[in-house]
Amino acid sequence: MKKIYTFLFILSFVPLTFGQLIPKFGLGINGGVALPQGDMGDLYKTGIGGSLTVILPIPGPFEVSASVGMYSFKFNNDYINKLFQESTGTNPNLNLDIPLSIVPLTANARYYFTPALVRPYGELNLGLSLATVKATLPDPLPGNPYNTKTTESSETKQYIGIGVGVVVGIGIVADIDINARYALLGQEFSQQKVTVSGNGTTFEESKSSGSYLGLSAGLRIKL
Repeated sequence: MKKIYTFLFILSFVPLTFGQLIPKFGLGINGGVALPQGDMGDLYKTGIGGSLTVILPIPGPFEVSASVGMYSFKFNNDYINKLFQESTGTNPNLNLDIPLSIVPLTANARYYFTPALVRPYGELNLGLSLATVKATLPDPLPGNPYNTKTTESSETKQYIGIGVGVVVGIGIVADIDINARYALLGQEFSQQKVTVSGNGTTFEESKSSGSYLGLSAGLRIKL
């Protein structure tokens, strides 16, 4: 009788064990922050957003998926006001409304280092980056000095990301996914610093490709 109970006890763990090994379709949902770097980091503050991922069933330590994300960045007025103050000696207290949105569309490849319930991994992302800047700026009119004008500009460029993370199994249906990623965008960000002195006016220009460090966490649901 004890042998039968032992056999039944072992069988109760078979679905849980093999559920971790047999590949399945999955859906990943996460949220996080994007810390812009370089010139992009000067002009924009930390972005907030997330992504949705469809996971394809492939046996072995590899995983292939496709993702769509969305991150929104606010314009860094503090930095611009600081530049004005350094150049002119006065702070104009500008409050410009020039938000930036980044929509990455990527194909992803992961490699899991261990087939356990806690699985560290490395990941590569390749795809497109859709960037949109919407600027609302003062545009005074006769009789209406508070009039504003809104313009919008979009650009699609390549997207390359490389990341590391860990997936923690919490059951048969879902896992927790924690990820850090460095993303390189095809869009360029530039700024110009103007210095006024007794000898004249000096212009300094800086330009670099956009990039950010993304930190995210979310759920991966097994379908």
